[in-house]
Amino acid sequence: MSGKIGSSNGLAAGHPADLTGAEAGLTRRSLALGAASLTMMLTAPAVHAQARPKVRLWGASATVEAYHGFLFLGNPLGFFKDDGVDVEFGTAAGSAATLQLIAAGQVQMGYIGMDVLILAKARNPQLPVTAVYLQDRGNIYEIVVPEDSGIKTVADLKDKTIGVANLASGAIPSLRATLTDAGLDPNSSVGLIPVGNGAQAAAALRAGRIQALSLFRAQHALIETLGFKFRRFTRDAPSAVIAVNTAFLKDNREAVIKTLRGVAKSSIFAQVNPAATVRQFWGLFGKPQGLSEDEAMKRSEYILSSTAELWKDYKDKSVPWGDMTARQWEDMQKFLIEQKLQDKPVAIEALFTNELTAEVNKFDQDAVVAVARAAR
Repeated sequence: MSGKIGSSNGLAAGHPADLTGAEAGLTRRSLALGAASLTMMLTAPAVHAQARPKVRLWGASATVEAYHGFLFLGNPLGFFKDDGVDVEFGTAAGSAATLQLIAAGQVQMGYIGMDVLILAKARNPQLPVTAVYLQDRGNIYEIVVPEDSGIKTVADLKDKTIGVANLASGAIPSLRATLTDAGLDPNSSVGLIPVGNGAQAAAALRAGRIQALSLFRAQHALIETLGFKFRRFTRDAPSAVIAVNTAFLKDNREAVIKTLRGVAKSSIFAQVNPAATVRQFWGLFGKPQGLSEDEAMKRSEYILSSTAELWKDYKDKSVPWGDMTARQWEDMQKFLIEQKLQDKPVAIEALFTNELTAEVNKFDQDAVVAVARAAR
């Protein structure tokens, strides 16, 4: 077997833990649309823009996909403008880069991994970044096996080989914990080999070089569109939040609330009408090449809907949009300490606040659902 599991400081694609100099140097004007780009920008209409507070809301991925609709839909659908806030959307290559931009005040708000925020606060308790909204209530990191595989439980992975994006992948801490919970020794029970993402990972699985994959939800959904159907093994844990520059929050509380309200509305729209979300995405960023429109729509809808399973379900009225608990943060820190990524807990009050949640949820959800159902 190749590459027994060792400890890892990195977090997976989209949520790297280390704040490198290259990441810190990212600026909002330095990146361009395309496969090689690290940023995409979408600015709300300029009409009366100066009368509205300006917020830069950043994602944490090298490219924008339709499943990022909860971040960008507020502009083309008018959710931000109608609520009186001017939002510019962009994205940097990973949570660490986005976190650095927020801390520096170059970006006011951003979508980042909870683990990345905790580890950054552990290194620098004075970091001026606070989580204000829980977006991914489910765990993006999971282990998957083909549904027709003989592997029915995590324990069945003993002596199997698992493909990971790379050996510094952020999926590895969650993978280790999942194996440990099943009574397996994560250092000796399985082997790991790097297989990349997408078609490359699918080819490794199809050829039998690996018996399982441990990437993240969107990648697993993408690979399913290439001819697989997966059985999933997932730890119960939230994944990602929207965080804000603490000084900006203090001086612009209403702008932050209105931006988060637009995120909630966009999440509803994307869940209710994924096809319309994909069309909005194509209108902004272009259609994919090399596929028929029907096939491209089918794939994008599936990946979006699979990813949206990690968000709050719009039909579940028991949990407010963005709500999070101290227990969730405590459990995440316990996990990081167990995985030897963190030495001791960070004070909970330094990590998040729920003080905006009630006001964020002051909107007519049924009206948003009706708009989504009517959209084409």
